[in-house]
Amino acid sequence: MWLIIVLTVSVFVTAYVGWRVIVPMSRRTGVRMAAWILLGALLIGPPMIRLLRDKGVPQSLLDAVQWADYIGLGFISFVVVFLLFKDTALLLRTLTRKLRPKKPAQRKIFFKNHDPERRRLLINTANAFIVAGAAPLTAYSVFEARRMPEVVRVNHPLPNLPADLNGLTIAQLSDTHIGPTIKGDWLARCVDEVNKLTPDMIVHTGDLIDGHASWLRPDVAPLADLKAPLGKFFCTGNHEYYSGVRSWLREVEHVGFQPLVDEHQLVQRGNGRLLMAGVADLRARHIEPSHESSPQKAMASAPAHHASILLAHRPKSVFEARKTGVNIQLSGHTHGGQFFPWTHVIHYFQPYVRGLHLVDNTRLYVNVGTGYWGPPLRLGTIPEITLHTLTRA
Repeated sequence: MWLIIVLTVSVFVTAYVGWRVIVPMSRRTGVRMAAWILLGALLIGPPMIRLLRDKGVPQSLLDAVQWADYIGLGFISFVVVFLLFKDTALLLRTLTRKLRPKKPAQRKIFFKNHDPERRRLLINTANAFIVAGAAPLTAYSVFEARRMPEVVRVNHPLPNLPADLNGLTIAQLSDTHIGPTIKGDWLARCVDEVNKLTPDMIVHTGDLIDGHASWLRPDVAPLADLKAPLGKFFCTGNHEYYSGVRSWLREVEHVGFQPLVDEHQLVQRGNGRLLMAGVADLRARHIEPSHESSPQKAMASAPAHHASILLAHRPKSVFEARKTGVNIQLSGHTHGGQFFPWTHVIHYFQPYVRGLHLVDNTRLYVNVGTGYWGPPLRLGTIPEITLHTLTRA
């Protein structure tokens, strides 16, 4: 289904941009053909590059090509948005004219012939303004995506929290998407930022990577330098399943994280007992049938505890999690829409997109992503590291 959606969108974007930009731009067939080829290459580039990685093409070369391809895709996405605004305005103007009461026919003294070259000039001028606007917007969005994540501090007041758990801090990373454009040097800087917060515990709520372990093992190595006296915990996101979940679970353990796949662990500080639980990605069972993504299973047979936290990549897991009585669910996945216009569109697909929500008695926090996915763009969202603090209500 995901492949069908991607292909459908790619075909629509190619046809639409080609029809509105490439067709009017030149009479010369060679120029048009080159533009069509470039546009098509941008849209099919990511899956083709992934295929070439499996064929042994040098990774540094493919990463450079993918950088250019992803930035091109981001640029095209802004062009499409501006084209839609322009065409919507033209459509509304045409409809308004058609609905306007007709005036009595008047005798025309002068007749103006249709001039296709003038029309072509006007279309190309409008398209030039669109391209001129999309270029700096793309550059700014790349800057926003590549900046260091902002530290967002969130307090969680919980009833009957013992003194030994009062003030306990948890640093949350999510959706780092280590892969073609996000590498180990960027992750090492994030690790330094987290360590400066001196958290008691560190969690990663999925989508650590975009690629196989054999490609990215050196780039995730900086995670081993994260320091937290009460431990580091991880739940799987959908991208772990696209990239060989079993090998990534081994790698996660290698860098010091404990994966929680429909299971729990009790963490004790003094006399305070905190239950840490985690579920597999909500759709994991379609790829790995043994991973149920069940909050009930994750919390089953839990020992006595004063507070509980569930790691669940997708916010939608909260609808099952709330039935277990878990106090807090930490999630990611949405990226907050990542960049305009998806920052608005995503609300039609996700009930919880960013920030703190109360779902019955469960507190849900949605991290908008420490990294990004696909085009290295952020517009309307800022990458984040979340520092959660448990407090007594």
